[in-house]
Amino acid sequence: MLTSGARPSTDERNTRNPSERSPARNADGIFNAAFELVATPALFAFLGYLLDGRLNTGRLFTFVFAIVVAVYEVWKLWYGYNCRIDELHAEMLRPKVKPSATGDES
Repeated sequence: MLTSGARPSTDERNTRNPSERSPARNADGIFNAAFELVATPALFAFLGYLLDGRLNTGRLFTFVFAIVVAVYEVWKLWYGYNCRIDELHAEMLRPKVKPSATGDES
């Protein structure tokens, strides 16, 4: 564990289990996903609102942009989650290799 604020070496990073993430880092990821899930469709809905005002089309583009982007964001979260689960599953099934005491791989 580093207390000086220094970054871990690549060897130290590779020995840690990638599934062991700190709660603060997990919370950041969850907050970022939630913010992106809300803010991106809202931004595109606003752009659709401006386009509707220019083209005098009622609220057509507002709803279309918001729905399409919201569906994309949900799909992106789902796909990323499934990829991460597949990586963890493959890592669990990978055989563990112990390094030899002499470093000789003959």
